[in-house]
Amino acid sequence: MDDRIDNSNKSEETTSRFRSSTVIGGLFVLIVSLLAVSALVVNSSIAAFSSSTSNSGNSFSTGTVDLVDNDVGAVMFSASNLVPGQSVTNCIVVTYQGTVADPAAVKFYSGGYTDSGTVGSYLTLTVEEGTGGTFGNCTGFTNQATIASGLTFAAFDTANVDYATGLGTWNPSSTPVSKTYRITVQLAPTAPDTQQGKSVTAMTFAWEVQS
Repeated sequence: MDDRIDNSNKSEETTSRFRSSTVIGGLFVLIVSLLAVSALVVNSSIAAFSSSTSNSGNSFSTGTVDLVDNDVGAVMFSASNLVPGQSVTNCIVVTYQGTVADPAAVKFYSGGYTDSGTVGSYLTLTVEEGTGGTFGNCTGFTNQATIASGLTFAAFDTANVDYATGLGTWNPSSTPVSKTYRITVQLAPTAPDTQQGKSVTAMTFAWEVQS
């Protein structure tokens, strides 16, 4: 009876040891397999083919939109003692010399003025774009487009005050290129006696171009 019990215990112990050995062996095989796979991945990565190309030395610069005129710092008009119906005319040459070819149209607008009365409501403006003539001399001028006709200073200074609301059709198609503007200012024949001795000063005519 005691011998059978001892043999049974020995059998169970042997079985337990076998199972432990089997588990340990399985884990060993799994670890070795994982290491082999890792080594294969590393070796594969090290052995990969590669190729590359590049383009260097690139550079970028901005263009310019540059507008000038030939007034050499002088004023276009210095008219005094005007009477109703009288007009004065002058020309100015505006040149586009920017590096941006074919920019948007050049626009003409009011840069503001000072009025000692309400004479700005009776001074009218006619503006033509064309060729020929020069600053202070309209001899040889040829009209190509009339961009304002009989427009009062007051209306001009209200409606045409920046590039978006400016007047003009000239679109420079090359650089440098010029356009002559002939400007005529008239004191309206209907100007009343209340405007005697009044003046508009610091009137600014502005030209602008954008890309």
